[in-house]
Amino acid sequence: MTTVNELDKKRMLMKRDTDELVRVHEKNAASMWRATYHVQPVTGLMNDPNGFTYCNKKWHLFYQWFPFGPVHGLKHWYHVTSPDLIHWENRGVALLPTGKYENSGCYSGTAISEGDTIYFAYTGNYRDENRVRRPHQLLATLEGDEQYTKAMRPLITPNENYTEHQRDPKIVRIDDMYYIFLGAQNKQEQGVILVYCSDSILTDWKFLGELKVKGYENGFGYMVECPDVQKIGLHDVLIFSPQGIEPSKDEFRNKFNSVYLIGDLDLETLTFTPDGPMQELDRGFDFYAPQCASQNVYSDCSIMSAWFGVPDYTYPPTDEEGWSGLQTFTRELTIRKGKLYQTPVRGFESLKKDELFCAKNGEIISDNLHGQMPNSAIIRIENPDTESLDLNLFSRNYVIARGFAIS
Repeated sequence: MTTVNELDKKRMLMKRDTDELVRVHEKNAASMWRATYHVQPVTGLMNDPNGFTYCNKKWHLFYQWFPFGPVHGLKHWYHVTSPDLIHWENRGVALLPTGKYENSGCYSGTAISEGDTIYFAYTGNYRDENRVRRPHQLLATLEGDEQYTKAMRPLITPNENYTEHQRDPKIVRIDDMYYIFLGAQNKQEQGVILVYCSDSILTDWKFLGELKVKGYENGFGYMVECPDVQKIGLHDVLIFSPQGIEPSKDEFRNKFNSVYLIGDLDLETLTFTPDGPMQELDRGFDFYAPQCASQNVYSDCSIMSAWFGVPDYTYPPTDEEGWSGLQTFTRELTIRKGKLYQTPVRGFESLKKDELFCAKNGEIISDNLHGQMPNSAIIRIENPDTESLDLNLFSRNYVIARGFAIS
């Protein structure tokens, strides 16, 4: 397994590192574990999606990145773009932790675009001379494809009424005002969401208070990360990643969960009134920190990506090669009859190729599958016999079994 010492975990990318990283990237590209369509790190480790937005006829996605190994070292932002949310192009490092208020990393954040400019709100992981964490919410801009500029002063300074855990600003524009929803922990060590507002992206951010979620007056576990607010149709959707949620029957069994509530957001009273209970976005083991894009391309849905991984876990096959992490396929979020539906973005239909196999009523109509091993396939079963359905893909000794089985 690739190891990184404590000193190298604090290493920031420098121009002199270019040749080294090119060699590492070329080596990684030959790995059997590299993905075809998922966004993946050029080198090192990726985690949370950041700054997901649409601008200048391209989708822009950034991710938390440590360049020098499969560990959570000093965080940078890396930039990828796509015309269709399927085919992604590496654009290079975006944000480096060069400023005073990000001396321990450029942590997660979001973006909105206005005209040809993308505005980023993100957490600067700042530690003082005594190594005490004092997180600041920072601003940067991207004009064109290359020109990044950081604001001189923080947008939001640490709120002393809360613990040091204040991070992951979600910036949105609602009517003529800008709002930031910030994950935080109160002094009772409960997870909460703080709300700030301004009539300008650049200055004068004011603290409005905590977002009150009816039925959840005691907060969400011990910390809220990566809050997100979406308007889907007539519904408001609150998305976040709470830490410390207690399992309930077969729900919230993962250590790290990502959840949502559908309801009504009232910014005058800072109240979110859910239509029903909190639900998991994904019960898979490797799904965290989802983020929806700031976009006006699709009016009927939100577009979401997430980290295909979770904190505190290792992934030995790729760790041994010196890299770790993927982004999930982007998903469309819609609401039908009060329920949230998640589907692959519509462009994935274009990836379908010729039909390989078809059978109807027990009779094989066409079979071009023999001798082929596609790396992905869509299997559609219509009107299955509810008494007996056995799907056997690889075994030579095929025996029909009662009930349902996939082998």
